[in-house]
Amino acid sequence: MTPRTPGRLAATAMSVAAAALPGAGCADDLPGRRDCTATEKAQVATLERLAILEQHPAGAQPAAAYAGCGTDDSGDRIRPYAGRRYRSAVDEPAIRSFYWEAMTADGWRNASTDIPPDVAPSLAFQRGIACLVKDVDGSETRIGLTFGPAEDAYAVEVTSGLGETC
Repeated sequence: MTPRTPGRLAATAMSVAAAALPGAGCADDLPGRRDCTATEKAQVATLERLAILEQHPAGAQPAAAYAGCGTDDSGDRIRPYAGRRYRSAVDEPAIRSFYWEAMTADGWRNASTDIPPDVAPSLAFQRGIACLVKDVDGSETRIGLTFGPAEDAYAVEVTSGLGETC
């Protein structure tokens, strides 16, 4: 298996992913995940139903689903998010290629301002630089891939309500 590259989503998302149960939703009793508004709970439910979270390359096995919203222990807002963890013997470049095709076919578009003009968005995505977004029920939503902490683990995560450039 090839080494994993940096470019991970927030470390808290990975720790939640490691401990979450399938269909966790926005549970008010999870440590660091409380005070979800009704709007945030609805956004989480919408995100959890996105078909892209169920798509995976042949040979990848679903490991866990996770989601959340509300506030963390410091009182900072946590934007609604949902994700799926997978285990796969497929290497990272093959996984990224699969998702580039699946995401662009599903209407996700590159919104990264960090890609040099001489680099194609698909190549930037392979390098973990690209930022793909899509309007989901009126809210700009970002999708990303993270790899690790186990060598054969990766996650697909969507985060709603960003309203900011990549």
